[in-house]
Amino acid sequence: MSATDEYQRLTPSGMGALVPWTSGDTVGDLAARAKEAALASGCVLVRGLDLDEDAFKLLVRSLGDTVDHKFGEGQADLLKLDASRDKGKVVTGRGPLPLHTDGLLVGEQVDLIVLYAAEFSDAPGSGETYVSDQLTAWREMPGHLRRVLDAHEFEYLVRERGYFPTVPDDWYTIPTTRDYGRVKSLNLTTAFPQDVDQRSWEIRVKGMDPAGSDRFFAELDAFLRSERYAYTHRWQVGDLLVIDNQRTLHGRTAIGEGGTRVLFRGQLTLSEAAPAR
Repeated sequence: MSATDEYQRLTPSGMGALVPWTSGDTVGDLAARAKEAALASGCVLVRGLDLDEDAFKLLVRSLGDTVDHKFGEGQADLLKLDASRDKGKVVTGRGPLPLHTDGLLVGEQVDLIVLYAAEFSDAPGSGETYVSDQLTAWREMPGHLRRVLDAHEFEYLVRERGYFPTVPDDWYTIPTTRDYGRVKSLNLTTAFPQDVDQRSWEIRVKGMDPAGSDRFFAELDAFLRSERYAYTHRWQVGDLLVIDNQRTLHGRTAIGEGGTRVLFRGQLTLSEAAPAR
């Protein structure tokens, strides 16, 4: 029996685990249990926590080593995703984020992502985080989508220079898969919706006509976010998500005009290798 067989799963594909927490648990106890379950299942949800900034940083550092930070805001043990209304803010702003893997654009290995809801109040469907079981989806992917991944390169253009200050100024290519020794996985994003003006990045299939590229990413996004593979989380204050960034892709829905959403985020690398499921 695996370490997560006792937990409720979050998707029909078997990704994710709802891990209980009791008031007698220490931060170290929580970190050990959440890490084990996240590496086995791809994503862990814990409800009912009460963490201030210092406790969140302790939890993050109990889970692994913080990444070598290359972003323009925050630190690897704490970035506040505060739904900023400042013009030009996208990652920490209020618009949607398409499916993506953290560290992709800056070439940084990120193994675990830690998200904690410090404040949240929004309409249903707004400000939600969705997580896709990309490993199962990749294995079960229709042939015409897989062929594009196998035969083409993807190019990116970063528009949010304040958040990604170290990346190239023009279009640049990133491999569509990665393997840091633990599991081989997809290394990509999907596209921002066409009706979204403020975009953190653009993506295209190298050598494909723009219309064909747009159709591919729209279909890929719909497949990866289908009910079988994707878990959509409506936040409550005190919720914690620990996401295995090598096994999943994640994104968010737009935050409502009157919504409040403050998430603490940590990013970690793991020195030890864990077997793929």
